[in-house]
Amino acid sequence: MAFVGKWFGFGRDEHYDLAIRAYDRGLFEEAIEEFARCIENSADPATLRLAKFYTAESYSFLGQAAIRSEDFDHAIRFFKSALTLHPTYPDLYFSLAQAYRGFGDRPLQTEALTKALELNETYARAILFQGIIFIEDGEVQRGLSRIKEAVRIESALDGERYRFALASVKQGDIERAVANFETMFSDGSEDASTHAQLAESFARQGLWQEAASEYVRALDLAPEYADIRCSYGQTLLELDQVDYAADQFEAAIRINSNYADAHAYLGIALRRQGKQGEAKNAFRDALEADPHHVIASQEFERIRA
Repeated sequence: MAFVGKWFGFGRDEHYDLAIRAYDRGLFEEAIEEFARCIENSADPATLRLAKFYTAESYSFLGQAAIRSEDFDHAIRFFKSALTLHPTYPDLYFSLAQAYRGFGDRPLQTEALTKALELNETYARAILFQGIIFIEDGEVQRGLSRIKEAVRIESALDGERYRFALASVKQGDIERAVANFETMFSDGSEDASTHAQLAESFARQGLWQEAASEYVRALDLAPEYADIRCSYGQTLLELDQVDYAADQFEAAIRINSNYADAHAYLGIALRRQGKQGEAKNAFRDALEADPHHVIASQEFERIRA
């Protein structure tokens, strides 16, 4: 089985396969049920890890749908469920903060946003969110400074809405400015997620060139998404573009230094480059971030032996 296909887990467990098919069709509640059966019955560590990952992703998609329909109570529940599985994912805390904002709970909104920035201090959309809060609290210049920092980090945010919002601030129309700054949350992010999800589907079918093309499109829209860079790197490994893969893993680590998967896959790339010592260090870094990381554990022991 191909390297990335192995870690995507397809073909390992009947319930996992059913769950992935439901996930690919956007049937996330059905996917969660099948993933739960997989987690209950499977003894394979890699499959269990992936089942938990895609369960969290499914909850996240349901949470985003709930936000769009302004069902903030359910959105909060969905994101909390995702966080029980992946408590170190800044994206989930950011989404939870958005749900709390819609629900009208300012203290919990701030708490969730602070956690997202603790996990990833260069998270552009979280910085943008923080800037909006500062402006709402009357700290307009401090808020604008943070928003400009977000745009500097993620150029896709620099669009018509951003410029209109800045003009509104100059005109003293703070309420209109905030409303337009808020629309920037979705600029490019939904399309990036769509391209990334399509890339995953291609990868599970072994269509690596197609997957790579979709990841490139996703990164053009959201260059600071560490998850997308890590997945793109895995695809490049399959295409035997090891040097470029290592670049992607290193970029993901620069975005999120505690990203265990990125450290582990960087170790794989370094090992394939013949850099055994550096690979060992990368696997060690992965285990420091996640002591139970399956790939890092196996590869670290292989090198040490």
